[in-house]
Amino acid sequence: MMDAVVYIGHGSRREEGNAQFIRFVESVMKEIPYKKQEVAFLELTTPTIADTLTKLIAAGAKRILVVPVLLFAAIHHKQDIPEALQAVQNRHPHVTFMMTEPFGVHDNMIKLVVKRVEAEISERNAAILLVGRGSSDPEPIEKLYQISRNVEQILGLPVYTAFLTSFAPKMNTAILDIQNKYKKIYVMPYLLFTGLLLKKIERTIAAYSQNIILCKNLEFDELMKQTLIERIEEKYDG
Repeated sequence: MMDAVVYIGHGSRREEGNAQFIRFVESVMKEIPYKKQEVAFLELTTPTIADTLTKLIAAGAKRILVVPVLLFAAIHHKQDIPEALQAVQNRHPHVTFMMTEPFGVHDNMIKLVVKRVEAEISERNAAILLVGRGSSDPEPIEKLYQISRNVEQILGLPVYTAFLTSFAPKMNTAILDIQNKYKKIYVMPYLLFTGLLLKKIERTIAAYSQNIILCKNLEFDELMKQTLIERIEEKYDG
């Protein structure tokens, strides 16, 4: 049995985004059978991973379940968090860590995209533009394309994929390519919380005509809660 659980968020310069993350994690904590559960952030805000782990270790935790609240396994999951854990373990060699998988391509995440689009859709001569952050790692790129293909099958509408950073096509390019082909384009931000990237999407859409509709981002829905609980249950021995 693990002694404690740490939920790791990316962190945002916007306090609203950090507050959304904390509210979401607190709702998950109620479903997980551990007394010691804490949050930490990768960057941009506190507490840091080292801060939270040091606090738990000082309170007696020796086996800690680490839960990265991340969409995909990219550099944060594969490198940044493991390096942070190793740095703490170097100081506390008696402590062990176990890390869960990110949300990834899960049925609930596909259902959530469908839910967000269906809340806005009013035109069948339409396309969906699923917009992700982007990455230099090919894995999250392919995972987002997988989600796009699944959403397309469910809704029976064409789904295009675009990115904000580090990969093409960029959102602007994708809109220019398809804006004259459909009466409506529904832009679905595949982003966890309110932050600078979501504001960038909003500014981009504002520069175009009224036929481009912004859907609500993922924003820590109940479907995400159930997915995270499932990821935790895959790991803990109890």
